[in-house]
Amino acid sequence: MIDAELYTEYPYYGAYTVDDLPYDPDKPRLKDLFWRHYNWLEEMDKAGKARPAVLDNIQKALLCNTIYLGYDGFECMECGNETLFFRKCHSRVCNSCGVKYQKQLAAKAEVMCLDVSHRHVVFTIPENYRPLFRKDRTALNYLFVAARNTVCKMFNENIYRKEKRKHGKTGKIRNGKDNRYLYRNFKDQKIFGMIATLHTFGRDLKWNPHIHALIPELIYDPKKDSFKEVHHFDFNSLRKTWQYELNRLLLEHFGQSFRKYMNFSYINQNNGYYVYAKQSQTSSAGNVGACVNYMMRYAARPAMAESRINRYDKDSDTVEWFYDDHRTEERIIVKESGLDLLKKIIIHIPDTGFRMIRYYGFYNNKKQDLLNKLHEQLGRVRKISRDRNERKRSLRNKMNRLHFRTMCMDSYNRDILRCKCGAVMVYVDSYNPLDGRSNDRQYRQQCLDEMRQLWLRRAGPPLRS
Repeated sequence: MIDAELYTEYPYYGAYTVDDLPYDPDKPRLKDLFWRHYNWLEEMDKAGKARPAVLDNIQKALLCNTIYLGYDGFECMECGNETLFFRKCHSRVCNSCGVKYQKQLAAKAEVMCLDVSHRHVVFTIPENYRPLFRKDRTALNYLFVAARNTVCKMFNENIYRKEKRKHGKTGKIRNGKDNRYLYRNFKDQKIFGMIATLHTFGRDLKWNPHIHALIPELIYDPKKDSFKEVHHFDFNSLRKTWQYELNRLLLEHFGQSFRKYMNFSYINQNNGYYVYAKQSQTSSAGNVGACVNYMMRYAARPAMAESRINRYDKDSDTVEWFYDDHRTEERIIVKESGLDLLKKIIIHIPDTGFRMIRYYGFYNNKKQDLLNKLHEQLGRVRKISRDRNERKRSLRNKMNRLHFRTMCMDSYNRDILRCKCGAVMVYVDSYNPLDGRSNDRQYRQQCLDEMRQLWLRRAGPPLRS
């Protein structure tokens, strides 16, 4: 059942009418593309040429906001007017569900962040590495690990030099049982914080995996039980450490077949891989929300926004869409077949269970006691209250604004439960077809077959008995 409370202070300007509904039947939508090539997707899945997550997510998106997922019914007690709100799919390729999911993630991360300046860091990889990650998607986990190790070494450079003097050229900086993480069992290491997200595409929808990290310019020293603000980031060290750590992990994962890629990268990029870590006003203290929204947007939403599709001709299966070039800031118009665009979209659907967002250091769930201590210490310095209870209240207020009725009010300035007569509708009934049944592929396929039969009866000749 949806939450019928209204968590907003906006003024009321009236109820929904038919003319006010934000729906354009001629607007091109991704669902049209999915329906047009659904048979091709099924054939690819049966042949084992498509990942299981592709068909699962597209099936869920096609059933989104339909009776097959259930609904909640509301009725006006004054005039008897009724309305149904169909349930959502929560698919990773659904734009409607992705918007809400992105806002929820951003709200949680924004409340978690310390009241200090944060640095937005982007870790990129060489272009010839990209096909390796597309062929073996489990290797995407090492992008997170390499980014974590790079930041950890930058804040613990003194420990690295100390261990290097003791144990030789490289220093004993890793645990023998776990060779992936630097300084994992070092009690004197400086503890940092990092929120990392994986983006697998650029504006042109090409496969380009890279890491976006939000790092507070602050470290905690457990030996002195105090924190210290750090505003200097050594770009040269970041680039070279990122290059070394990524190559070390990938060589361990792929074996000797990866060595030719690694040697080629050291020859052509001897200054390290490109890392963007410049200071920005959007990530300063008190304005970290803008950077968090950007990071979570592309980690939670589909690769293609429907607003970027200008036209879609279903008969000829041609699509016209656009993107703004990152370097020239020019708008590029792309005309291609719908199947080519679909292929670009589905490669960015994450596998089931893959975490696109990860938290490290004192932003990790296991370090919540340390995070609370840092919030309290910073609160005393800045003379503001940032304790656990205050942050819980702030998060609860933000999450309340993301309930269904309130989001509609904030977006369209219309109360979705306000009847035309002026009364507020009340909840009367729910329908849940999944009660006692799994929302598995077999059930979804039965629903989609029924939807196609209904359309054939309406559009085509009547069925013969």
